[in-house]
Amino acid sequence: MKRFLLILLLSAATAELAFAQGTKFLGSDFEFADYLIENDLKLDARKLVWNPEYMESDSLLFVRGWVEYQLKELEKAQDLLALIPETSAFYPKALFYGTAISAHLGDYSSPVKRLEEYSGPYAELKGVQLAGLALLRDDPEAFRSAAQSFTYSDYALSGPEKEFDAIYKSRYESRRKSPWLAAAASAVVPGLGKIYAGKTGEGISSLLLIGATGAITAEHWVKDGISDWKTIVPLLFTAALYIGNIYGSYMSVSIYNSDLRNAQNTAVLYNVHIPLRSVLK
Repeated sequence: MKRFLLILLLSAATAELAFAQGTKFLGSDFEFADYLIENDLKLDARKLVWNPEYMESDSLLFVRGWVEYQLKELEKAQDLLALIPETSAFYPKALFYGTAISAHLGDYSSPVKRLEEYSGPYAELKGVQLAGLALLRDDPEAFRSAAQSFTYSDYALSGPEKEFDAIYKSRYESRRKSPWLAAAASAVVPGLGKIYAGKTGEGISSLLLIGATGAITAEHWVKDGISDWKTIVPLLFTAALYIGNIYGSYMSVSIYNSDLRNAQNTAVLYNVHIPLRSVLK
């Protein structure tokens, strides 16, 4: 009797464990989930792969992460893809897509160690992603190290490699526009700093306006003297325009540099992600 009870308890425990872990493998439903995603039925794919009947596996973790990625639930996708072990056939896709997700979430450092430890067949893609992360971290030395893997021969990767090279040269080898130089130029010739910042129309307008008010001030100074209100009013107006012209030139170049960096970072994020579908077929 005791033996029968023991067997019964063991059977119940085994059944409970099987129920907790799921009762069937993902199997062919993996292809079906991918089919649903490709046909823009992502919510249906999510419902399918989160069925509790499936037993835990690398393929299940990956397809769940892939569905969340397609639904732009990036943090959830990142957490799921990070669970894929290095021994899994899905590890390369999980690693490189996980890196792209981290970059889009503003984390430019955490993926670096995992990428550096990767020694699989996608060495050049690894270099591209490391180079992109280095630019996003503003680390020129790390970029130069990663860029040693660039061959410019792979059609899917040559575009990002050339784009990253151009951004690197723009940031670290070319002379950047200086806000202080723009301010000094506008102090000597009003509007010249705006022209230097690429705002030619604003620069010419500043020169003409300050020149006109300065001429009015000079005329009244000669005719009415410096203490007359007809001289003081245009003098103050001209002084305000002159100071504003200097400050505006400084800010124009600062904004230009900031906009340029933001545009470059957007291009880096795009190029960290865009080759993945072509390379990881």
